[in-house]
Amino acid sequence: MIKRPIDFAISLVGIVSHLPLFLIICFLVKMTDRGPVFNCDERIGKNNKLIKLRRFRVKKWIKTCQKESVVARGDGNYTQIGAILHRFGLEEMPLLFSILKGDLSFIGPKPEKPQFVRDYSEEQKKVLSVRPGLWGPYIDLHLKEKDPNSTQCDLEEYYRSVILPEKLKADLQYAQDRFLGRDVRLLLSTIWKKLKKEIHRQLIQETKTRNVLLPLDVFLVIFSYFTSYQLRFDWGVAQTEYITLLKCLPIILSLRIICFYFFGIYKNLWKYVGLKDLISIISACTASTVLAIVLIYLVGIFEHSRSIFLIDWMLSISLIGGSRILIRMFNENIDLEIKARLNVLIIGAGDVGEMLLRMLEMNGKERYNVVGFIDHDPDKHNRTIHGVKVLGGCEDIPELASVFHVDEVLIAVPRLSAEEIRTILEICKTAGVRHKIVPTVNDLLNGSVHLSKLRKVDISDLFGRQPVNLNLSAIRSFLDGKRVLVTGAGGSIGSELCRQIAEYRPECLILVDKGENYLHEIRCELTSQFETLPLYCSLTNITNQNKVRFLFAAMQPQIVFHAAANKHVPLSEENPEEAIWNNIYGTKVVADAANAFNVKSFLMISTDKAVNPTSIMGVSKRIAEMYIQALSSQRRTNFVTVRFGNVLNSNGSVIPIFMRQIEKGGPVTITDPQVERFFMSISEAVQLTLQAITMGKSGQVFMLEMGKSIRILDLAIELISQAGLKPYQDIQIKITGLRPGEKMFEELVGKNEETIPTSHQNIKILKSNQMTSLDQIAGKIEELLSFDFSSERGELFQLIRHIVPEYNPHEPLYESYNNHINFNTRNLRPIPA
Repeated sequence: MIKRPIDFAISLVGIVSHLPLFLIICFLVKMTDRGPVFNCDERIGKNNKLIKLRRFRVKKWIKTCQKESVVARGDGNYTQIGAILHRFGLEEMPLLFSILKGDLSFIGPKPEKPQFVRDYSEEQKKVLSVRPGLWGPYIDLHLKEKDPNSTQCDLEEYYRSVILPEKLKADLQYAQDRFLGRDVRLLLSTIWKKLKKEIHRQLIQETKTRNVLLPLDVFLVIFSYFTSYQLRFDWGVAQTEYITLLKCLPIILSLRIICFYFFGIYKNLWKYVGLKDLISIISACTASTVLAIVLIYLVGIFEHSRSIFLIDWMLSISLIGGSRILIRMFNENIDLEIKARLNVLIIGAGDVGEMLLRMLEMNGKERYNVVGFIDHDPDKHNRTIHGVKVLGGCEDIPELASVFHVDEVLIAVPRLSAEEIRTILEICKTAGVRHKIVPTVNDLLNGSVHLSKLRKVDISDLFGRQPVNLNLSAIRSFLDGKRVLVTGAGGSIGSELCRQIAEYRPECLILVDKGENYLHEIRCELTSQFETLPLYCSLTNITNQNKVRFLFAAMQPQIVFHAAANKHVPLSEENPEEAIWNNIYGTKVVADAANAFNVKSFLMISTDKAVNPTSIMGVSKRIAEMYIQALSSQRRTNFVTVRFGNVLNSNGSVIPIFMRQIEKGGPVTITDPQVERFFMSISEAVQLTLQAITMGKSGQVFMLEMGKSIRILDLAIELISQAGLKPYQDIQIKITGLRPGEKMFEELVGKNEETIPTSHQNIKILKSNQMTSLDQIAGKIEELLSFDFSSERGELFQLIRHIVPEYNPHEPLYESYNNHINFNTRNLRPIPA
C-alpha cells in the first residue's frame, strides 16, 4: 500500500526535474544516428501482464535483409552519445514513465521475457504476484563468474539453464518476504556491493598503482603531521606552532613522496602486500624523517619541536602500512561475498587438518568457506585453529550441517580404519552432505596436501586398511640418484611404481611397455608432474630378447622392477601359449638381461594365484618365481620376488567392471556368492613393494600381508549402496558360475612354504622347502616353450605338473568350456638364438 505512492511520487519528481535533460537526450540520439530514439522490449509484469519497456537507443542502427534493426545489446557497437548514456546509466531514464504508469517499481524482481515465463512452474509463477522493478534481488555482480567461456555458445540457452534458475530462486525469496523494510535493505545492499566493486576496480585493478595510492598517501602524510602537532601539544596548538607547521609541511610532504618513489613503494602490487613491503615503508618513512630533520634545521627553523618528528614517524608508518594491509584485506574479501562458495567442515583437527586449512586459505578461498573442525578428541572442542573453531565430534555433523548450511565434509585424518570411514559416510548421508577425502597416503606421509587431489571416498577406502608405516629414508637412499627401469610401466601396478619412484628423485626413469596408449598416458602424467626428471620410454615387448638386451646395454639400469605380465585368468585359459610366452619367457628374458648387465637389484611382481595354482596364469607366475629364485644363485644381481593378491581399481579388475554395470542399470554379475579374494589398494601394494626391495636378499620371496579376504558379493553390495541404490531392488545381482581357472578362495602361502617375520609387520618372507637348480628349471622351461599347443590340453597339464607338482586345473570346467568355444591355436614361436 505504501510502496506504490512512494514509487509514483519519486518517478513524478524525477520526470519533472529531468524533463529538459530528457528532451536534450532525445534530440542528440536522433541527430547522431538514424533510427528510432527508443528501444522497446516486451516483458511480463505483475499478474502475467504484458508490459513494454522503453529505453534510449545506445547502439548503432543497421540494415539487414531490407530490414532495419538495432545492434544486439551486449556488444560494443555504441553510438557516440550512446556510449556516454551507457557509461552514466542514463539510457534507462524513460523507465521512469513505466514506474509512473504502474508497470514497474523501483525495487522488485526484474521482469522476464515472455518465452521464459511460459516455462515457469506453478511455484515459480509466484514471482508474478509482485510488481517487477528496476533493481532486483539478483544483481549483475553475481554473474561475474558465470559468463560463458565461448562466444559461440547459445547465450539464450545459457541464460535459461544457468542464470535464470538462480535468479528465480532469489526472486521467489523476495516475493515471500513481507518485511516492510525489504526494499530499503535490498537497495542499500545493492549500492554497497556496487560501491565495493568500484573501489576494488580502482584500487586493485588499476594499471598504475600510484594513480590511486599517491593521492591517498598525500592525505595520510598531511593528516599524520597535523595529528602529531595535536598529540604533542595535547590538542592545544599555539598560533606560532601552526605557522611552523605550515612552513615545514611542504618539506615533510615532498621528502616523504620522494622516498616512497625511491624505495619502490608504488611498484608493488598491494593485493600481495607482505613483510618485505612493510619493511620498505618503514625504511622510506625513516629515511624521509632523517632527511626532514636535517633539511629543516639547515633552513633555520630551530623552533620545531623534536618530539614531533618521532610522533610523525610512528604515525606515518602506521597509517601508510595500515592502508596497504586494509587494501589487501579488502581485496581478499571483496569477491568472496559475490561468489558461490561451499561451506565445509574439516574432520580432523590435527596436523593434516591444519595443513588442509592453510591450503584452503591460500588457494581455495574462492571455492571453500571452512565453518569449523570436527574431531573425536573432546579436549580440542571449542578451541580454534587459525581462527576456525573445533565444533564437536562426528556425531554432531547432522546438527552442524543444518545450523551452518554445510555443503561438504573434508576428511583429513591420515589413519582412519575402513570401519571408521563407513561410519563417517553414514553420518554424512544422514546429514545430506557430500564428502571428500584428502590426498593419498604417500602425500600425507610426505607432509604435502594439494587441493587438486581432493577426491571422493572410494571403495579402496572402505575395504582398505590403515596406512602403512614406511622407512622412507631407506627407500630414498635406495632410489635416489639411481637409474631405474620398470617393465609394464603403463599398467596399474607399473604406473603407480613410476609415480612413487619419481618422488625419490632417481637419476633416470626408464619405462617399458608394449601398450602404446598406456605408455603415452603415464609419460604425459610424469612429464607434467616431474619436469626435471629424465624419462626414457621404450615401446617394447619383453619377449623381444634382442631389443631388451639392447635396452639394458644402452641405458645401464641399476634397479629393475618387473611388473609386466598377462594377469587375466579367463584370457590366459583361452590363450595359454601367450600367458606362458609372456609370463615365463618374458620374465626369463628380462631377468637374464639384468644378470648379464650387472643390475644391482631386480624385483618381480608375483600374485597369490601362483600358490597351489589352478589356472595357466597362476602356474606361469609360479614358474617365473622358481626361475628367479634359481637365477639368484649366480649372485650377480640381487633377485627378489614380491607376492600379493588383488589390487583395488586396477585396469580390468572387478571394481571398474561392477561400476560400469551399475551405471548401465545392472545386473551386477558375480561368479559365485561364496567367492572371496584378498584386496589392497594399489598405492599400499607399491609402497610395501618399495620397502621390500630395500630389505630383500637375493633369492627371497616376500609376501605382503593382505589382511582378511573379502567376499566379492559384499563388494558388489557395497558398490551399489555407495551409488545411492538398493541391491536386489534398484540393481539386480546375477550369479554366473566360476570360470575356467578360477578358485573359490585364494591363498598366499603354498604347501611347502612357511612364513618368517621381518622388521616390517606387513611384509613376510616365504621360505620354501623345495628348491630347483638353475639348469633344471631352465631345461624344463625350454621344453615347455617348445610344446605344440595344438595338442590336447591334458598333455599340456601333464608337462606343467612336471615343473609345478601342485598345479591342479579344474578339468571338468575345461570340458564344459570347450563345448562352447573353438580355440584357434598355433605353434609357439621358436626361442630366439
